[in-house]
Amino acid sequence: MRDYDVIVVGGRPAGATLAARLGQAGLRVLLLERATMPSLPGASSPIIYASTMRLLDEIGAEETAYAHNTPKIRRMLNATPGMQTEMRIPRLDGRDYAYAIDRARFDAALWNTASQTVEARDGVAVTDVLRDGQRVAGVVTSAGEQITADVVIGADGRFSLIARKVGAAEYDVHDQYPTSIYYAYWRGAKPFAEPTALAFGQEFGVGYLVMDSADDTKVIAIEGRTELLEPEPGKANQFYESLIRQHAFLAEIIDGAERITEVRGMRRIGNLYRQAGGAGWALVGDAYHQKDPIDGQGLYDAVFTAKQLAEAILEWKHGAKLWGEALAAYDAAVRRHTYPMYSSTLERVRTSLYEPAPAWAQTPVRWLLQDPLTMERFGLMLTRQIDADRVMTPTLMLGALLRGPLRDLSRFLDKESKR
Repeated sequence: MRDYDVIVVGGRPAGATLAARLGQAGLRVLLLERATMPSLPGASSPIIYASTMRLLDEIGAEETAYAHNTPKIRRMLNATPGMQTEMRIPRLDGRDYAYAIDRARFDAALWNTASQTVEARDGVAVTDVLRDGQRVAGVVTSAGEQITADVVIGADGRFSLIARKVGAAEYDVHDQYPTSIYYAYWRGAKPFAEPTALAFGQEFGVGYLVMDSADDTKVIAIEGRTELLEPEPGKANQFYESLIRQHAFLAEIIDGAERITEVRGMRRIGNLYRQAGGAGWALVGDAYHQKDPIDGQGLYDAVFTAKQLAEAILEWKHGAKLWGEALAAYDAAVRRHTYPMYSSTLERVRTSLYEPAPAWAQTPVRWLLQDPLTMERFGLMLTRQIDADRVMTPTLMLGALLRGPLRDLSRFLDKESKR
C-alpha cells in the first residue's frame, strides 16, 4: 500500500486543478508546492478567457474568488505604426469578457479549491524522485521525507525538476526566434474609457501590453526579441522602467502611478513539448508543453492539460486502460487540441517580432488585420472556439482583400466631405 494514489509536484494552476479533479473523484492525492501560498509566480500570462473559466467551473472554482475586484475586459485594441484594430471578446457560455487577473489571488483560489478534497502542503520542496527499479515510486523532499505513490506528476513548470529527474525527452522544439518578457503591476495609472487590453508597438521587435487588472491596477508587460531585452544582472527593475518611461504614451499612462510589484520576467521563452510520461510518472502544464505568451494562452493550456491528464489517470485507476495506453491517449488528445495554436503562435512571433512584412505587402496585411470578420475569427481562436488553422481561410482572406480597398475609399471620401 503506497502512501498516496497520486503525488502532484507543483501547486500552480495546472497542478492545483489536476489535484482537485482527482480528489473530487475519490483518489488519495498529495499536492506539494515549494512556495508558501499565496505567492506570485516568476512570470506567466495573467489573462484568462471564458474557455479557461469554463474549465474552472468544472472543479467548482469560484469566479468571485479568483477574479475578486477585477474588471471584465470586453475590448482588445492593437495599435502599431500605420494601423489600429479593435476586437470585442466573443461570447462563450454567457461570458463575453476576459480578466487580467492578479496571479497571486488566482493561484491561491485554485490552491484553496484543491485543498478541499486533497492533502495540500505548501512550503515543501521536492529534491528527487524515489524509484522501484525503473519505475518512479515517489518523491524525496528537502526535509529528507520519502513519500510513495502509484504515480508522480510533474506540474512544476518550465524548468521542471521532475522532467529532469526522469529524463523526459523534448519534441517539436523551436528556439530560432527567442523572446523575453518583463511585467509589473501599477496602481494609480491613467484610466481607460472602459476596461481594456491594449497592445501596441513603437519599434519593430518589441511590443507592449497594458491591461486593467485587480484592485484598480494595471499590468504593463514588455515582450520582444531577447537580444533587445537584456538588462544588466540585478537591474531588471531599472531596465523595465527605462523602457516604459522613454515611450511617450506609456509615460503618460503611468504619470503619478506607483509600481507595486517587482518586475518579473522570463528570458528565452521555451517552445516545446516534452514526453508526456513514463513508468510511474507524467507531466502537465508548462512542464509538459510550453509556448510563447504572445497570445495569452498559457493558463488555458495549464488547466486543459490538467483535465486531460485527470481523465487518463482515472481511466487507468478504474482499469479501463493500461498506464501506457492512458498516457498515449493523453498525449494524443493534448497535441490534437494544442498543436494548431502552437503553430500559429510561432508564426505570430516570427512576423510580429522578427520578420516584418515587405513594403509591398504592408497594405494587404493591413486590410486583412482590420477586417471585421478576421477580427471576429481571431476572437473565436483566442477563446478556443475554433482552431487557429481555421482563422485565415482562403475564402476569408479573399473577402478581406476585396473589402479592404472599399474601406479605404470610404474613409477617404468621408475625410473629403468634412473639409
